[in-house]
Amino acid sequence: MVQCRSAAFLLALAAFALAKVQVYEPPSIYKRSEGFRLKAGGQKVTVLAHDKYDYAHFSADSGSDIEVTVRGKVPIKKISIVSSRFDYYNKPKLHKNTLSWRLQDHKYYILKIEGLRELVVAVDPLETAVPPNAGPNIFNVVSAKYKADKLGNRLTTHAFAAAIADAGQSPRDNPIVYVPAGVYLVGNLVLPSKVSLYLAPGAVLRFTGNPKDYTEHWMQDGEGRAGTNWISTAHNSTDVKIFGRGTIDGNAYAYKDAKFAPSIVVPVLTSRFTFDGPILRESGSTALNVVRSSAVNITNLKVFNRIEDMEDNGSVDLVESQNVTVSDAIGISVADTFTTKASKPPGPGVLTWPGTPMSSSNILFQNCLGWTANYGFKVGQGAMSDQKNIKFFGNTVYDAAVGMGIHKKWGPGSATNVTFENMIIKSTSYTTSHLSGMVGSWLALFVEDGKAGVGPISNVHVNNVMVLGDGGSTPLVSGLPGANVSNVEFRNIWLPQATHPAASLQDLGAEEMKFTTNVTVVNAWDSPEATAKAAPEAPTGSSQPDAQKQEEAASQTTLEME
Repeated sequence: MVQCRSAAFLLALAAFALAKVQVYEPPSIYKRSEGFRLKAGGQKVTVLAHDKYDYAHFSADSGSDIEVTVRGKVPIKKISIVSSRFDYYNKPKLHKNTLSWRLQDHKYYILKIEGLRELVVAVDPLETAVPPNAGPNIFNVVSAKYKADKLGNRLTTHAFAAAIADAGQSPRDNPIVYVPAGVYLVGNLVLPSKVSLYLAPGAVLRFTGNPKDYTEHWMQDGEGRAGTNWISTAHNSTDVKIFGRGTIDGNAYAYKDAKFAPSIVVPVLTSRFTFDGPILRESGSTALNVVRSSAVNITNLKVFNRIEDMEDNGSVDLVESQNVTVSDAIGISVADTFTTKASKPPGPGVLTWPGTPMSSSNILFQNCLGWTANYGFKVGQGAMSDQKNIKFFGNTVYDAAVGMGIHKKWGPGSATNVTFENMIIKSTSYTTSHLSGMVGSWLALFVEDGKAGVGPISNVHVNNVMVLGDGGSTPLVSGLPGANVSNVEFRNIWLPQATHPAASLQDLGAEEMKFTTNVTVVNAWDSPEATAKAAPEAPTGSSQPDAQKQEEAASQTTLEME
């Protein structure tokens, strides 16, 4: 028995010794944090100051130790940590002014220490498929042929466009446009079929803010701004990929008064599109807008937008697209973080997308973390076509006005077969406009008449949800004549301080419902057929969480003091 334990210890020690960390040094254009220092696997990781929060980014495998040190003599009293993958058993330790924990898996964290700004720690999986910077199928933008300016002194769109064009004409498989470390001012880029754009660590594509450098794709949005789809796909393209560990920086706040905004990455009328790894920072419009596309895979996405002082700067919108997966992502934005949408009716200030209207279907958001002043996870307002078979699974809301929901406003399209499962809503401290005024809530399922027709909401499953802290107002569930909300099941919903899941609409506070049918509440926690718990990684047969465990789950940690 001793030998077995010794062998297990040696294996664990070996795994720790082999734990790898890849650290990236951002360019000097970005301000460094004054409040935090961070180490991963013993290596220093640069922490950047941005808007109302700081952030750090690196890649690591499991077993790596993370240390966050608070600079200065700041008393540490209350700490909260949430992550994109629920980790109830991870137990950070606090020694003086340093918080440490061992990484169990790559994920994204938001750390809040009372009295300080939030710190976002973005941990990606190790980058293993790194392309060479030169070769027969590599089109390096700073090579002698293209001569892109990597110092950020002048517009260098021509170099990128030439490299992309050559890659698009390559007879070889999988041509790669390679962007090494540096700062590049670029205009619109359009990626053709089978071309990959690789951003090396330290590479930054930066928006200039000058409308003359870009194609105007819309004349006026909700904020009265014109704008552009900055980096997009060629229409009817296939197999386009954007990957790496660099940054695509919309720099939108610096040019807010110019009334010209970028939507940073816009896959449009494409199929088999892949996005894996880069940071999208400071978009003016939606950071990643997938439009009328299919077979799309988005992973290891980090959207670091402003949480104040902007409006229509959402993180991810999936517009009339099919078979899309968004996994292992963090979105921070004033506007909604993770949404599906169908088009709005034509009119002034409404962007007209290329192609013909389509339904949104077969969409999955998984292991995502949202922080927003609006909706965290949402089936959205535009409803000129149907939205169906949409699943939000294993996601977390750090803070929002509405944690999750369906809000149909413009159009007769239906929203059907929508599932919210294994969701954690930490806080809803913001407010947004609903039918009854400015409110915040963990859930909203409702139809609003935007004078463009109305359609129903049906077959909605809200399963295994934990609402922590301030849940805001009671949930809103409401339809309209001819557009009912029907067949909604709430199962295993844990509200703040509850010792049992909600067993009735009264428990949920959802008693005043209009134009609804067949809305039910089920407490299946002790039921033999229950296959999941509110805490996604809790072992089968574990006891029901009491108020103390819910408070621990609010931080997804149990702190050990040294």
